[in-house]
Amino acid sequence: MTILAETNSEKWRSIAIFLILDLAQIIFVSLLVMDETTPFIVIFDLNQFNPVNFISIFLGISFLQFILIYGTAAGMLKNPKMTQIYPRTEKPITRWTCRYTADQLVTWTRKIADKTELAIKRIMVLQSPLPNAFTFSLPGFGSTVVIHSNITDLLDEDEVQSVIAHELGHLKNRDTIISVFSRMPGFYVFVIYLYIYLRILLGLLNSIVIDLDIITAGLRLLMLGSFLLLTFLLITISKLFVQKSSRKAELLADYASSQIVGPQTTINSLIRLGQRVEAITALVDEIKWLGSMDPEKITPMTDEELAHIISSFPLDGIDEDNARNRAPDLFLTTRLRRMREVYGLAMTDGEIENAVDPAVRKLLEKRKTMTLETESKDEPTIDWRDADIDEDTRLSDEEISKLIKMLHQNPQKMLFDNEVGANILMLDHPDFRRRILFVAEACDVT
Repeated sequence: MTILAETNSEKWRSIAIFLILDLAQIIFVSLLVMDETTPFIVIFDLNQFNPVNFISIFLGISFLQFILIYGTAAGMLKNPKMTQIYPRTEKPITRWTCRYTADQLVTWTRKIADKTELAIKRIMVLQSPLPNAFTFSLPGFGSTVVIHSNITDLLDEDEVQSVIAHELGHLKNRDTIISVFSRMPGFYVFVIYLYIYLRILLGLLNSIVIDLDIITAGLRLLMLGSFLLLTFLLITISKLFVQKSSRKAELLADYASSQIVGPQTTINSLIRLGQRVEAITALVDEIKWLGSMDPEKITPMTDEELAHIISSFPLDGIDEDNARNRAPDLFLTTRLRRMREVYGLAMTDGEIENAVDPAVRKLLEKRKTMTLETESKDEPTIDWRDADIDEDTRLSDEEISKLIKMLHQNPQKMLFDNEVGANILMLDHPDFRRRILFVAEACDVT
């Protein structure tokens, strides 16, 4: 069996196991009866099982889930940072910061959609300093492609098309529809679990406050803890399989991309996307460290401030060392400028720069000392730049072969620090090492 067929088989096998586990949980909760006259409140009673009530509740909760899904999709399209570029609307595009024109993005997307025999209802661009793209397809809503603006800052034309082809691969494989319908039973079980938690908790409080029965309260507390532990284990096991199917879907979408633009372009786009995430992660870690230096937390770091600092970092920046070195300057400059705007602090840009520079040097020196103390001699990652012989930040076929060889020689090492130590089993995306090796093997790149 080829790696492609094996991956596709594992994807569907994981979905099937996930659905079987959810079905088992549905049967489990359907046989539970709430009876507050009993010490444990929750009991099994086959005689009181009512299939009509069960089906009615399941359909009602599923309908609620559909409303939430469609409402979320509709609300997302109204995001002020979202711009619809296809089909064109009467609303003019007033602020365009992408490296490529809207017409180029539309042309590329529709061309790839034609190749894969897909109908795209709308194409959107989201203003974001993070490199991402996604698609969703809902009955009656149509297929939508969303491209983050940072993709255009970071990637060349063929690499942008690689990302688009990846997302259309998800549509071709019907991953969105599969995800929605496969999660319906799980949502039902989750809602029922919450209801059972609440009933046991109310019974516990009733035995303490009204009945003053400590023994019954203890039994109900034990029941609540046991039920929480049991349901946590059941949900976690189910999640392991749905996450595994998502990882396999990502690999298959990478392969779909490679069939449109070629494996070299797909691998290069993956490397640059991973390296951008690495740089942003390094920047965020440094910003959080700087924020933690204030022992009284008088001015805690907010998500909005962090997003602003990330946006101030070069949109095509992929060097994690540069991100670490820029962090103190971006952090201090952002805060002083904010104080100037909000409180009227009398400081020009030049004065802010003069005030910040000495502090930046001291902070970098302090951070360097801390890094040297904790630095490990054995690097946990493979640096793809070691394979970039001509140092142009793109790998040729020969350089890709060198990288593949390096990865095979170091099977325990990741490509990026932010992936080291991550619990891969609980992630819905495979690590970049795995993605690159998969494309290489599926496309016979050696």
